[in-house]
Amino acid sequence: MSTTSRPAPRRPFLRRLLRAAAALACGAMTALAFPPVDLGNLVWVALLPLLCLLWLAPGGFWRGFRTGWLWGMGFFSATCSWIVQVGYVFFIPLPVFIALAFLPLMAFYALLPALWCGVMNSLLRPHIEPLPEGIRSRAEAALWARRDLLSTLRSALGGGALWVCIEWLRAHGTLAFSWNSLGTALYSGLSLVQWAEFVGTAALSFLPVATNIILWGALRRSWLQYRRLGSAAAPWDFYGAVVVLFALFAGGLFLSKAYAPGVMLRRESVQPLPVLALQENIDQRERIASGGIDTSLYGRYLRATHAAYLDIQRRTAQRALQHRDVGLVQQLPLWVVWPESALGSALHRDLATGELLPDPLSEQHLFGPDALPRVRADVRAIGGQDFVLFTGADEVLWSPDEQGTRYVGMLNNMAVFPEGRSSALTAAKQHLMPFGEYIPFVENIRWLGDIYTQLTGTQVGAGILPGSGTEPLAVPLPGTGERVGVIPAVCYEDTVGDLLRRFARPGAQVIVNVTNDAWFRGSACGAQQARNAAFRCIELRRPMVRAANMGHTCAIAPNGAVIDCLLKADGSPKLAGYSYAVLPVDRRAGLTLYALAGDWAVLLCALLAAALAARRRTTPPRPPQP
Repeated sequence: MSTTSRPAPRRPFLRRLLRAAAALACGAMTALAFPPVDLGNLVWVALLPLLCLLWLAPGGFWRGFRTGWLWGMGFFSATCSWIVQVGYVFFIPLPVFIALAFLPLMAFYALLPALWCGVMNSLLRPHIEPLPEGIRSRAEAALWARRDLLSTLRSALGGGALWVCIEWLRAHGTLAFSWNSLGTALYSGLSLVQWAEFVGTAALSFLPVATNIILWGALRRSWLQYRRLGSAAAPWDFYGAVVVLFALFAGGLFLSKAYAPGVMLRRESVQPLPVLALQENIDQRERIASGGIDTSLYGRYLRATHAAYLDIQRRTAQRALQHRDVGLVQQLPLWVVWPESALGSALHRDLATGELLPDPLSEQHLFGPDALPRVRADVRAIGGQDFVLFTGADEVLWSPDEQGTRYVGMLNNMAVFPEGRSSALTAAKQHLMPFGEYIPFVENIRWLGDIYTQLTGTQVGAGILPGSGTEPLAVPLPGTGERVGVIPAVCYEDTVGDLLRRFARPGAQVIVNVTNDAWFRGSACGAQQARNAAFRCIELRRPMVRAANMGHTCAIAPNGAVIDCLLKADGSPKLAGYSYAVLPVDRRAGLTLYALAGDWAVLLCALLAAALAARRRTTPPRPPQP
């Protein structure tokens, strides 16, 4: 009895499963280019595996969309893993928080890379032709290579432009989150990122994306030619990309040096501004468990400020002895910055008069009539000079009516105390945190608000209002008679370039950020926020001082370099302490192209991507070569 062999069964499910796992792994691998791992140079090759998954398989929008969504889930789940710390703060079981909050949010953000992959696998997919069997000479192979090069170059230009657009979309809208664009991975070396002054941070993503596509096409083309002919034509598209990148790198070196703090402080137009930023590292779970009022925090930061001034004096004396320079000038801080969480209770303001009020609902008052003058007297006794205090402060708004004082709402503020409590300057946070300070779509989805209230114990719609206005705060420099414009950034607003650029004015300006990363505890959130904040300094060419309750307390120069940061010897954040730096403040600073025109480069990229996609749609398919 004869038997016939049967073909091995196909395993489409297994192939799809392996493809999905590969897409997730590729996204997670790309996340290694960002803190805490921070392998920034990985971004130049990180998209090659994703392009293989797209273009070594059949085309089609939805096939690419699925692959891109899985890639996005891997990328965002890895880079934003610190978000799960919020569940710990609110005592929410980790599986519950991941299932109900973390994964849905990551799935939403993953839609944008999914859209990119869908378009790249259809309208912007290169004409991927195999090397025809009949080709045996280098001349015939050169014709094929030229067609392949031009096709890949069109995909590179369109793909880079389209990625810039999806980065811009991610930074705008209800659930806006602009962190960790591919352009921010270029931070190492500070050269290529200097061009953010002209095009903005989102547009920097064009460089690594286009380079990945060009490199993928050059490698594929060279391999096919070498396998058939034993040699490959020169990959002129890749050589051209290297030349362009080298030119941008050289120009960036010049810009980075021009805005380096050491170079700027030698100019007559630059005012040295000594600043002190404090960090006490107070766990947010303890803050929530202790209730809303904790006036001991105020005294804690006062003592920390006092100790920091003494330490700065001691270090100055040690440097003078070490260098035998008795004429060494001591620069005590003119500005002292406390983080967003430094005050143990809110400020209360009368909307009719604009004056600060005692708390109408409590007898516990944070600021007495002589509190800040007494602090200044203590500091003058130590160093002989005054200072301006910056801090974060919730501000409760009250309006008098016939029945008495009526509650209006609450602002999340930066408060500045240049002279006393009655003259406090405030700037309210405008970019509110989704699910933290407001619930998106809660007006239409009431059950979402009910779940939030049950999990956190906080009533939705409790009155946190967004701020408004674009006028910088005019803050004095004690003892100099000068004033400096302050660009205020509360919490993660120092990562929102489109907001801060509206505060830019010609002349002396400093970005001041007060933040509280204790919601995410000792995770990578602090390092990622500080990295993204450095790009605001480059975009606007303004220095920055930032104080974080738990995270990265630091000072940043106009070229994005960190002047000083509160870190341990191994590079991890210290539990508590201070950062002291001298900021270079240019009195004649102008406005950058980004400050004037905003995301003009994004609009240009949108037009380029649309034109190339439309051209591909109207171009008839190329006939097969003999």
